[in-house]
Amino acid sequence: MKKLSVLSLFATLFLVGCLETTQEISLNNDGSGTLNTTNDMSAIIGLVKQMGSKETDKIGDQAIDTTIALSTQADSIGNLTPEEKNLLKKGTMHVNLNLKDEKFSTSITFPFTSPVEIKKYNQLTDKVMEEVLRNQLGDSPVPGMEEMPSPTSIDDYFTLSFSKGLLVKTLNKEKYADAANDKYLNGMKESAGMGMPMTTTYIINLPRPAKKAEGKNVKLSADKKKVTIETDIDDFFDDTAKFEFRIEY
Repeated sequence: MKKLSVLSLFATLFLVGCLETTQEISLNNDGSGTLNTTNDMSAIIGLVKQMGSKETDKIGDQAIDTTIALSTQADSIGNLTPEEKNLLKKGTMHVNLNLKDEKFSTSITFPFTSPVEIKKYNQLTDKVMEEVLRNQLGDSPVPGMEEMPSPTSIDDYFTLSFSKGLLVKTLNKEKYADAANDKYLNGMKESAGMGMPMTTTYIINLPRPAKKAEGKNVKLSADKKKVTIETDIDDFFDDTAKFEFRIEY
């Protein structure tokens, strides 16, 4: 894959936190669907420009807008199980980087046959983002990057269960008891405290109108077919109920 060397400017900040993440689930009647995870890191471009980087001056107005078939990356990403490699081959990744317009986002899309696969894809997305960005650095790694903790996900601490016409997301209390030792998520919280808010928006597109949509942070569209849940990293440590929901449709 062609090296996107400019990503080295942002890799360190990415591994600290993705700034704005949107996870969109689109469900079909049979429970299959697609999962799209978008990480918008545009806010950090202004910060990098303020550093007066020679590389940003060299690249100038160059823009990158490309889609990558993840099947081409399956053998280059280490520590993947055979199952994860098979799942990875089904996905695509889109990178949009424009220094002039101060835009930087990545979007990974996977199809699934059942919502129970979503957690696997979330974990796989974390691995893909870490490894692809590391691979782009080639022989010019960011100082200190190797010491950074591997990305973890808030969703690792929740259970998403699915039955016909019902989606329920609940906190895994046993796993959450150790959340204080999660170096990656604590790093995100520290970054938020320094003025870089870390937000996550969950969007669920239902195949038919919801009969019930319950949850502390749940918002239902006028046609009752779209559920939106907006959270931030502080909610994870202070009020996990904002991530939970029960949707009957």
